[in-house]
Amino acid sequence: MNVAIVEDHALFADFVRLLCERELGYHVVLNVTHGTGVVERLKQERPGLLILDLSLPDMDGLDIARQVRTELPETRILVLSSLRDPVSLYRVHEAGVHGFVDKRHQNLAVLREALPLVAGGSPYFAPVFDQTTQTVQQDPQAYYRLLSAYDQVVLSMMGEARSDAEIAAALGVSESTMQSRRRDIMRKLNVHSTPKLMRFAIEHGFTRPEHFPSRTEPVPPLRVTPGKGTSPA
Repeated sequence: MNVAIVEDHALFADFVRLLCERELGYHVVLNVTHGTGVVERLKQERPGLLILDLSLPDMDGLDIARQVRTELPETRILVLSSLRDPVSLYRVHEAGVHGFVDKRHQNLAVLREALPLVAGGSPYFAPVFDQTTQTVQQDPQAYYRLLSAYDQVVLSMMGEARSDAEIAAALGVSESTMQSRRRDIMRKLNVHSTPKLMRFAIEHGFTRPEHFPSRTEPVPPLRVTPGKGTSPA
């Protein structure tokens, strides 16, 4: 069994590699901590199993999962993640992966069980995954019933604290159109202020910390004046 590991934390990635090689006898053909260029590498190596983290520093792991399911359908995908919010887990469900291990609450024994199961053609999903996805599917007010795919994209950008002008520029629409869209999303979600809408986006998994735009301007240094606290230089 050839295995590829895409895991944000280098220490954990090496631990998974040792488990695969020394205990399970797999051959690790790829072990990286980022997502850029991974799909092309996977096309070259064609592993039987992809062990995938969702929270990568340069892209969303779900984008990799979707591409692999389309372009390498013979590759089995086991997601390892600490994400437990309804939106993230339901999106994992929609991506059609073959397994999910909860990094927060499951242990080494679970990983030892899940790896050969998924590699051998059987599914493995953590209890929280099944519970959460079933709850979302049964909820008449679930996000995917209230919001269009476009609404969800806009909401994720709102959660990043982007202005209407910034979102409008990114999506190629007018600022007035984006203001109208913001009001429409607030109405659908019964949320009555922009700060609460941003909080909703973050708490429900539409926005994750790694999705926040990086600062382009330098942060001013702090100057300490005795007896007067701190202030920007």
